[in-house]
Amino acid sequence: MPPRAGKSYITTLFASWLIGKNPDGSIMRNCCTSTLYEKFSYDTRDVLKSDKFKQIFLSVELSPDKQSIRGWNTTEAVQVSYFGSGVGGTIIGFGATLCAISDDLFKSFEEAISEKVCESTWSWYKGTHGSRIEKNCPVIDIGTRWAKKDVIGRNLNEGYYDESIIISALDSAGQSFCEAVKSTAEYHDIKLRTPREIWAAEYQQDPTEAAGVLFTKDDLKTFRMPELSDNGRQSVMAYIDVADEGTDKFAMAVGYVYEQTVYITDVIFSDANIDSTLPLTVGMIQKHNIDLCRVEANNQGSVFIKMLRQYVDATKILKVSNNTNKHTRILMQYGFIKNNFRFLAPDQYERGSEYDLFVNQVLDYVKAGSTTHDDAPDCLAGLSKFVSSFLPHLFSPLKL
Repeated sequence: MPPRAGKSYITTLFASWLIGKNPDGSIMRNCCTSTLYEKFSYDTRDVLKSDKFKQIFLSVELSPDKQSIRGWNTTEAVQVSYFGSGVGGTIIGFGATLCAISDDLFKSFEEAISEKVCESTWSWYKGTHGSRIEKNCPVIDIGTRWAKKDVIGRNLNEGYYDESIIISALDSAGQSFCEAVKSTAEYHDIKLRTPREIWAAEYQQDPTEAAGVLFTKDDLKTFRMPELSDNGRQSVMAYIDVADEGTDKFAMAVGYVYEQTVYITDVIFSDANIDSTLPLTVGMIQKHNIDLCRVEANNQGSVFIKMLRQYVDATKILKVSNNTNKHTRILMQYGFIKNNFRFLAPDQYERGSEYDLFVNQVLDYVKAGSTTHDDAPDCLAGLSKFVSSFLPHLFSPLKL
């Protein structure tokens, strides 16, 4: 099911009902983090304490001395009534007899498309999770699909499940699966702002392998400089990805920010060293009277920031450390760039210019993240996140 669709809430009610029917059995419920496991445990235990539960299951009571959220019992429990962990955690001495549940083992899209995280999660699921399932114990895996190789995807490929229930955000008629969860209009708005592959996986539960370029020419909406005026301009912001090593290019994008729109008026896109790009950057900041400039603080970036602050107002220069994968950052900002960014029309810059090279690299970027050169799209992703986080009030959801 899509995110925020009530999967975990329904599972909490189901687990409570199952214990009510079988108070001597045990349920294991694992999820992406120990914090989330503890919340689910607390919620389920609270249901058993409720008056409504007691009205239905008159004889089921919690053991007064075994009510820890890490694992708690009914008075009739043979070993433990409810237990579990977050991915990577240890589960010692318990076994599931009533049901073994995994409830969204990935925290985010970033995790699910990370091969390293995906492999470690699968190993934990097959090892720690699997080792605590008693003979003939039913298994339920619940989640939002993120990628073809997530846990549910692998089990589907192996024919592990007896039954699969797949619910898409929008049905074949383009209507919300449940207007009370999220309206049809809201889902269509999300679809407009989300990369096609992420929409298909996260919301339609149909992950596909990425193929082809991410940005098409139709995605990059254009403008001409004479169209811009000072009226309505909210800020001028820039983002810099300093060349770190090898074939990386120094990439700087300048955005004139208006309500719902960011106009990319100028760029620096060069493989020159800092001795050349530093004065170019100083000139760019002065030329456009840039309000804020965020610089990626990689190895060369930290040096560049220190030098840049000697020549311009230091309060305008903000540093950022990016720990997520570049491809993930680009994918996550695709929707905002597509809907809110505008680029100079081709007749507004010379062929072979830095602006031309910058745009062409964006258009060459491949969805699968296998493109060798990604400095331009990564720079746009950085500017996108910078603008949307600093001025969120300017970019309210699009209305259909």
